[in-house]
Amino acid sequence: METEKQTVAPTETNHDNAIEGEVLERHTEQDERDFLNGLDDDFDPTVADTKEQQAELENEAAAGMVFIGMMTIEQTMKTLVHKEFKFDPEQAENVASKVAPLIVKYGGNPPPWLAKYMDEIMAVAAIGMLGISSFMQIKHLKAEDRKAEQAKRDAKEGSAEGTA
Repeated sequence: METEKQTVAPTETNHDNAIEGEVLERHTEQDERDFLNGLDDDFDPTVADTKEQQAELENEAAAGMVFIGMMTIEQTMKTLVHKEFKFDPEQAENVASKVAPLIVKYGGNPPPWLAKYMDEIMAVAAIGMLGISSFMQIKHLKAEDRKAEQAKRDAKEGSAEGTA
């Protein structure tokens, strides 16, 4: 596509149409048709819709991942704190929808400022999991000991009543 550039100085005939030193481009009708036809090739509304749908699907998938993580935390809380513990469903959904864009943004990886501490974070998490499982085991063992002591007391009371 060839265009002709021409510097125009204002005169009486073109004073309203040009500013001194302005460059005007002249195009042929074929140039204009080629340009307009090229615009149609650049924009495809279905591709734009597909990208929007893809972004929405990624957000929904990330929200699902967050929700699963929250269910895991909820189950842990039920085990450690109280068997009736539950997250409020509306709050859980709100948290999932707010955290999902971060999952998409960072691709499921931690942000760069946090990534350099991942070894430390994973070590603390591993120690924490060991501590939690040890606590749960001790709690279970103590409950078994209490049951065994109660069974001994019940057996002594039953044998004492039988001899009396």
